[in-house]
Amino acid sequence: MASAAHCSVWTGVPPPSPGAVTNTLGGVTALSSCNVWAVGLYQDVADGPIVSLAEHWNGRAWTVVPTPDPDADRTLLEAVSGTSSSRVWAVGLAGDASLILLWNGTDWARVASPSPSNNGNDLSGVAAVSGADAWAVGQFASGTGAKALVLHWDGHHWARNSAPAPANTSELSGVAAISARNIWAVGSFSTASTTKTLIEHWNGKKWAHVPSPNPPNPVLDVVLDGVTATSPSDVWAVGSYTSRTGDKTLIEHWNGRAWKPVASPNPGASNDLFSVTASSATSALAVGTYVTGARQKTLVVRWNGRAWTRVPSPSPGQANELASVAGNSASDIWAVGFADSQVLATHCC
Repeated sequence: MASAAHCSVWTGVPPPSPGAVTNTLGGVTALSSCNVWAVGLYQDVADGPIVSLAEHWNGRAWTVVPTPDPDADRTLLEAVSGTSSSRVWAVGLAGDASLILLWNGTDWARVASPSPSNNGNDLSGVAAVSGADAWAVGQFASGTGAKALVLHWDGHHWARNSAPAPANTSELSGVAAISARNIWAVGSFSTASTTKTLIEHWNGKKWAHVPSPNPPNPVLDVVLDGVTATSPSDVWAVGSYTSRTGDKTLIEHWNGRAWKPVASPNPGASNDLFSVTASSATSALAVGTYVTGARQKTLVVRWNGRAWTRVPSPSPGQANELASVAGNSASDIWAVGFADSQVLATHCC
């Protein structure tokens, strides 16, 4: 994970956009300055098939790398994480089934993964601990709602792992690993009247629901989308909540004892954070989007150990969004998303 201490200038490095009408990147992981993966989807025809997309940065340029598409109508990738140049996981969905791909250093191949429901199986987060230890999270359809889905890789196969949820409807959107015995996953759960934050913790033996704060009323939906950790006492989770005046950013911090809300910028009428990366107690970055006037712009906010502040970021289109952020040094951080119908990858150095 990258330090955010000096990331105040972001520049665009245009990746290929293979789709004729739609291109977007939803996940990124940085193994080194010359080895970065980003994943997402593209479409050639409006309302046509959704095709998975993987792109690789070799230190000079982005290139599209072929990926399998098990479902002819809808195959997409939402998150990516790796431990080496020959062990990178990408997750998403294929039709109504969960989808997990593995990069072995030569090509991407599908690896069998559980799909507990006949429909609505979706993986939106992945964290690789080692070659024999990885976690993926998401949701699956259950009755009229959905339930959180947690999968574990033990070096041989992916298996479902049970995680408690405080309500019948729940989902997990992001996962971060400190060690094999210290994993955090975040998302949301729904009651009859509202949606609230959901945070789960793995201690090496079982998952447990950990209480997390929610903004005071009037609030409708509260969700956490991204999580990152630098130590057992320094974990960040980001997302958004709906107020009477529009969506507001939400940032929460784990200090080793409890989750606490931390004030965060809201530059627009509607504001959302989707992903966060950190390297120390005084260095973190979160990305998302905000709306001002008729434009949707990228949003980057930085933690300096005292406060979160907004950092200028490129918004080359009318509708812009950063969905994921990752890095490997203080001067080498990538954030990816979309700008109108094209993929967007921006680099801080």
